[in-house]
Amino acid sequence: MRHLPKHRFDPAKAHKLLDPRWRLIDNPLELVRTMGIEEGMRVVDLGCGPGFFTRALLEAVGSTGRVAAVELQDQVLEIFRDQIGNRPNLEIHQTDILATGLGMGQWDVAFVAFTLHEVDVKAALEEANRIIGEGGRLMVLEWGDHAVCPQRDDGQTVGPPADHRLLDAVLAGYLSEAGFITESTGQNWGGCQYWVRAVRGMKSGRLG
Repeated sequence: MRHLPKHRFDPAKAHKLLDPRWRLIDNPLELVRTMGIEEGMRVVDLGCGPGFFTRALLEAVGSTGRVAAVELQDQVLEIFRDQIGNRPNLEIHQTDILATGLGMGQWDVAFVAFTLHEVDVKAALEEANRIIGEGGRLMVLEWGDHAVCPQRDDGQTVGPPADHRLLDAVLAGYLSEAGFITESTGQNWGGCQYWVRAVRGMKSGRLG
């Protein structure tokens, strides 16, 4: 089964992405640490949005680590800069996550949260594969089963529509094709969200 992206996120709604109720995540720092982010790591936050996870990543890697925040849309980056400001171990790149321009093999982790379902998954994994070094990690957080997600106050189910979601079984196929080896997985809200940590295989390279 393949995944066909339906749209990019509407930047006019970017402020909502800073609301933990919209994300269903009360403690992003605890989550990124559970996924495997550690002090001293060099992490690329692909599709960082207004910075909901970037702040947590910066705290998790500490002063000895580094975070590169990648976001394409002007309006979203304005909010990001207001929220995060300048940090000595933060660099901001206004570019597409499918072609970041970041140096090859210079990063420990490619972190992508609630963004992979909006883009060409194969191309995104190819770029992640390029920017992390051999043995580097890819960490993905995505929306899972629409049926088990709670409803917002307006009666709509939290997260994207069912046909927009990149389900874990589909992602597993893409990861295998890209040469990534899954190390660990987890779920939130009974499968409404899931995360995957995968290691870049020694023989993984560009996808055919």
